[in-house]
Amino acid sequence: MPRRDWFEISHEGWRRRSRARSLGRLLLEAVQNAFDAGASSLAIELDATHVRIEDDAREGLADERLVYTVFLTDKAEDRTKRGRLGRGLKELVAAMDAARVETIGVTVVFDAEGRREEPNDRTQGTRLELCRTFDERELREARALLRLCIPPKGTTLRVDGRASRRPKHLLTLGSCELETIELEDGVERAVAGVAPVSVYEPRRGQVPHLCEMGVPLVAWDLPWHVDVGQRVPLEGGRDAVPERFALRLKGLLLESMIHRYLETKDLRADWVHEVIARTPVRTSVLDAYVSRAYPRGAVLGGTRRANDRARQLGAHVIDASTLSHGAYLALSRVVETADDFVRRRNTELTGEPVEPDETQARFAQAVRWLARRVAGRVVRVAFFARDPSDAGLLEDANCDADTKLLSFNVRGPLRFDDVLDPTTLGVVLHELAHLDTPEHDHRFIDRLQHLAGLTARVLAEGGPELAAALRKGEP
Repeated sequence: MPRRDWFEISHEGWRRRSRARSLGRLLLEAVQNAFDAGASSLAIELDATHVRIEDDAREGLADERLVYTVFLTDKAEDRTKRGRLGRGLKELVAAMDAARVETIGVTVVFDAEGRREEPNDRTQGTRLELCRTFDERELREARALLRLCIPPKGTTLRVDGRASRRPKHLLTLGSCELETIELEDGVERAVAGVAPVSVYEPRRGQVPHLCEMGVPLVAWDLPWHVDVGQRVPLEGGRDAVPERFALRLKGLLLESMIHRYLETKDLRADWVHEVIARTPVRTSVLDAYVSRAYPRGAVLGGTRRANDRARQLGAHVIDASTLSHGAYLALSRVVETADDFVRRRNTELTGEPVEPDETQARFAQAVRWLARRVAGRVVRVAFFARDPSDAGLLEDANCDADTKLLSFNVRGPLRFDDVLDPTTLGVVLHELAHLDTPEHDHRFIDRLQHLAGLTARVLAEGGPELAAALRKGEP
């Protein structure tokens, strides 16, 4: 069936739409055409009324209709070509008051009288002369954007006579499977493609960008320029990439860079948390993240009581309130919760029961007296034997507030022959304070201070006789 010319284009509408794009974005359309054409040299000069762009591509434009026929393109089937829609150069021209496009053998002129073609003797490359009044701000922004370009190896890009230096290359990931765009029979389709991804360190003052084969697309929240070696899917306005694509790419970068290129401070960045929370990160990557982002012995925060007990047992508690739900679920694959840690460690720290000897029995009697006299509580006292854990943790004593049981480790440093030994008395008062609260919060501190002060007064009032009686277990 023959094609029908069903539609016409509003030239004024096309011009308004084109002028809505920034000058820098429009000029990148010419840059990507030169890169695609294999130019070894590309020069761009900008002033208040003219922009001149010239490349030395061997073949120039294959068909002059590519200069003025909207949506006509010669790159449709190749996803390693930057252009795809056949409108970028036309938008650049439409945004001007006048333009000349010189390619091999023909010059297309756009001015107030319309469009016309003139023969020329050009033998290679393309030259664009664009005329419009430009303000200083848009020229400054355009120059900054053009200097973000990463020319292909063997290609020199000059902006106002100054060669753009390639940023420092950090690494290249050889074969990354990412969503890309192909055009089949004029229909744009998203497909999976394998391409290299290169990471560069931005030059001083540059904002990191996601790039498509050397052409900056969008600024983003990673600390590097990242250049994808195939077409990148874009949102309708061509000023953003789909969120799914950005997340997939960030995930690949995290997996590839976490072991060598990322420091601890880098792992605290928002993009890392986003990847962990919203993508299926491999367990090995999560393990590496936890081992480098948190101190040894990290556990995920749980109940307040479990968090406090976990700290007593030597763990570093990760504050759950600082994590998104997705990040918490991801980290729980490789990190114990505080509640689970406490249950496990309590089991490990449960020592063998010990029948008290005479000295320990006197000590128990003194502890019970102190509990009644300074804490106003009736308690039971027991003894256990437990060696230090593999991590070197030795628990001197513990308190079960529900059963009012204080237990003391006979293999610890406590002086059972002298309940008034400063270290020993401090441990006793510490456990008595836990009868009121299991956590080491302000309430606990207030209670401990009160018990210490009251004990000092009782001992002062009782004098040497009370001290001697306590040591004998006969107060």
